[in-house]
Amino acid sequence: MILMAHACSPMDPKFSCDMNMEILSRTSLKTLDITRCINKQFEKLTYDPGFLNFYKKRNKIVSGFLIQKGGNGYEFAPGPESNNLDLGFLPHDAKILASSEQGIMVFESPHPQLQDSIVYHVCKPSSKQVLPLPYPKTSYTTDNVYMVMVGSKPLHYKIVRLSDYTSDTDYGNGRCTSYHCEIFDSREWTWRVKDHVILPYTVYIKSNYQWITTRGSIYMLLSNKEVLKFDAYSEEWTTFSTPIQTLYYPFSENPRLRKLVKYQGKLGFACMTPSLHSWEIWVLTVDQSWEKLDVLDMKKDIAKLSLVAIYDADTWVMNEFKTLVFYSFKEGGCISKARKSYGAFEEV
Repeated sequence: MILMAHACSPMDPKFSCDMNMEILSRTSLKTLDITRCINKQFEKLTYDPGFLNFYKKRNKIVSGFLIQKGGNGYEFAPGPESNNLDLGFLPHDAKILASSEQGIMVFESPHPQLQDSIVYHVCKPSSKQVLPLPYPKTSYTTDNVYMVMVGSKPLHYKIVRLSDYTSDTDYGNGRCTSYHCEIFDSREWTWRVKDHVILPYTVYIKSNYQWITTRGSIYMLLSNKEVLKFDAYSEEWTTFSTPIQTLYYPFSENPRLRKLVKYQGKLGFACMTPSLHSWEIWVLTVDQSWEKLDVLDMKKDIAKLSLVAIYDADTWVMNEFKTLVFYSFKEGGCISKARKSYGAFEEV
């Protein structure tokens, strides 16, 4: 596959766009990711909604959203052209904590023998493979759990556990917000205690906002409208600003007005414009600056809905009470709906 990418380009008359699409649709997900890195035109082609739907059909890729209900319980809402996913093998009282687009997820369930204790598991729903994880090193109350892929062959991932959020901690010469941090490394198969995550006083991680993983990093929104980044390779934490820092934008506490999203494999930021009838899409570039890509007008009935995620370059996923609505801007309307119960979302 790499030889093919070096031997020709999408502009080569011997290889039409349809031919390239046919060849790329027969590759593995790992090869597809490599191809995106070495050829920008192939990258654009492989993120095209038409190609993605074709690829999913041919390779029987399951894609959609894991939904954790308010208490215990869970369900899967499939995306367009995707098969359903059977979660019946999971414990009935499992709580989904995190998942990855590679089809791996983390969940917790009550310990079968020790009261008020839980056990963490890693799971691949497509193969129904479940492995218990070692106990974390500390017993603090868990606030947030994140998962990020580091490598695919062999499979290598890290799980980040932040716990015991404290908003009034003495640190250095002043007060601050702190989280206990532990990292599980699948290669070492153990938890490691790391330095506290330190944030400015009164600033905290917005747990009701969707977090994003891309290119070996985890991104999450903070209460001061900045972005907190965890680099899985260096295991360092950094912060940077969102592209919009102005009072003219309707940044209330309503999470549907601003959202971290993944857009064509990159970190994106979607925000409602002051008119409340359109969305701006920004993408973080290679030089760590924000670039505005588009302004998308919404129909009145759709503009009232909460944005869940960007499914592909043309399709957004909106939350309509007990329904996930897959909305196509090209078609100008709903292309699919998935019924659900109320709960939190994890894209897979």
